[in-house]
Amino acid sequence: MEELLARLANEARMQQAVAMATLDNGMQLFAYPLDEGMLVALGVGPEAMLENEAVLRKRAEDIVRFGAWLPAMFNDGSLYVLRRMVEHGDDISSLTADELNAAEELLS
Repeated sequence: MEELLARLANEARMQQAVAMATLDNGMQLFAYPLDEGMLVALGVGPEAMLENEAVLRKRAEDIVRFGAWLPAMFNDGSLYVLRRMVEHGDDISSLTADELNAAEELLS
C-alpha cells in the first residue's frame, strides 16, 4: 500500500486533483493535494455499515496508535480516516506500513 500511496500522491500533485484507488479489500485510498503537503484518506463506502461511534471508540482506546488518523463521515454515509502529510521542500513525508495498517485497523 505504501507504493500505491506514493504513486497516488505523485499523480495528485502533478494533476492538482484527487487521485483515488480501490484496494483489494474494497477500501478506497485517496490523496488530495494541499498547498503544503497532501491529505491522505482511507475509507469504506456506506455499504460497509460501519458505525462512526465504533471507529471513535477504537481510536480513543489506543490514541497513541490511532490518534493521528481523523475520522470523517461523508454525506453519503461513507466513513474515512484522514491524515495530513507534510511537505519539506520538494519532498513530502511518507506514511509507514504501520501507520497505514493502523488506518485499516480503525476501519475493520
